[in-house]
Amino acid sequence: MTQFPSRWIVRIAAVLWLIVVAGGWPPAARAALTDPAQIMNEAYINLVQGDQSLDANRLDEALALYTQAQDYYQRLAREFPGFEPRIIQYRKTYCDNQITDIQRKQAQPTDGYLPPLEARAPAWPSPAAPTTAAVPPAPAATERSVEVDYLKSRIDSLEAELAERDIRQEEIDQLTAANRALEQQLEQARRQVSEHANGNQEVVQSLRAEMAAKDEQLQILQRDLDAKRQLDQALNDMEGKANKWRIMTERLNEEIKTLDLELDDAEIRADQAELRAEQAEKKCAAAQARVAIAEEELQVARAVPPPAAVAKETAKAQTPASTDHSVQRAPVATAPERLQAATRSSVPPRPIPDGLSAADFVRQLLQEGQNEAALATIQNARRAAPSDMNLGLIEGIALIRLQHYSDAAKQLIDLAKQNPRNAEVHATLGAAMMGAGFYDEARDTLKMAIGLDKNLPECQYNLAQLYTFIDPINLRLAKRHYRIALDLGVAPDAQLEEALK
Repeated sequence: MTQFPSRWIVRIAAVLWLIVVAGGWPPAARAALTDPAQIMNEAYINLVQGDQSLDANRLDEALALYTQAQDYYQRLAREFPGFEPRIIQYRKTYCDNQITDIQRKQAQPTDGYLPPLEARAPAWPSPAAPTTAAVPPAPAATERSVEVDYLKSRIDSLEAELAERDIRQEEIDQLTAANRALEQQLEQARRQVSEHANGNQEVVQSLRAEMAAKDEQLQILQRDLDAKRQLDQALNDMEGKANKWRIMTERLNEEIKTLDLELDDAEIRADQAELRAEQAEKKCAAAQARVAIAEEELQVARAVPPPAAVAKETAKAQTPASTDHSVQRAPVATAPERLQAATRSSVPPRPIPDGLSAADFVRQLLQEGQNEAALATIQNARRAAPSDMNLGLIEGIALIRLQHYSDAAKQLIDLAKQNPRNAEVHATLGAAMMGAGFYDEARDTLKMAIGLDKNLPECQYNLAQLYTFIDPINLRLAKRHYRIALDLGVAPDAQLEEALK
């Protein structure tokens, strides 16, 4: 039977022997093994020790170890039929063949012993018909490389050669039996020669010729036996190569999986790079548009007459008889004042209760849905603290609630420039730009906010909408942001989920 290479057996046996000596499996625990993996290890230890005993020509000890390993494998096949069935069948067959070889060696006579010969005609046993060993069907699975298919075919051919080797071994056994019969006949012929030494000379010559023929047949059988041994050695070498090919196949499969993962990452990075390039181009165009808008606003601001000129024109419009100094002239609003007048709420501001800050009170009004009262109250509070970042942020939120997106965006741009590392400010600015229709700027601002803080549910949800409905559309990124938004507590959106299918 095919054996493992000697260097593998020595290394594996040394490791297993150290485990046994260190007390890895106590003798009392071996009899009560219930884990199939432990039974498998115990059986393999007996198999390796049997190989060592066989190499040292300790046949009785090797036979006992192989029998113990055979019992373990039979138990695994009986009690755990789904646990490594191919490996267990292979090792069980290996133990069966080793036990048969040892029993055959024990039955053979010692060297130098020749049984008594008897005169009879040579009877050559008819060669047994070659039987094809049952090869378990290979799993019907589609391999991903030609090398794997080639290795499988090589393994099948090696198993066929192993089956042929078993057939040759049976032939060797038959030839050995024939050899014993010939030796018996040769001894019998020698006794006949000694008994009839004084008899007929022709009979003696014929017996000598027969002895010479028998000797020649013995030499032929010996040469056949040597050839069979060489074939066994070649089969062992081929099995070692097959094991190396199996290891190489597993390594190639792992490399293929790694390359697939790297390819997926490269595709994702390429998509992101392409998306950033498109966003950069659109950002450049938007910047040019904003420059043009700023130039137009500057021209409008320059065209507004100064307050002194407006007062002079008002004085001319009054009658000369009017000398009442209590009449007030309407002030001319500057550009920021015009923006504040356009976004001023139609309801009066609410008084801030004692014990509450202006920011907390306005947030409470926003939570209650009193958006106009919240806007009037926050604008009134900002007159006393125009540089307060929190008040400016809350005013932007109130403007967004009232759908004054453009006004909110204009106000929040300066606030974002003053606070470039504030994620909430950028998230609110992105929502305002998105509502005002500046989708590319909104996408960039929302991504900047997520870069500062990923735990912004509304920001994740707004990005999911942009990637779903606004070019460039990217459903994969949209699904990712929507899933994160749901995890952060955003209510499900049936329309968005339908678009993401």
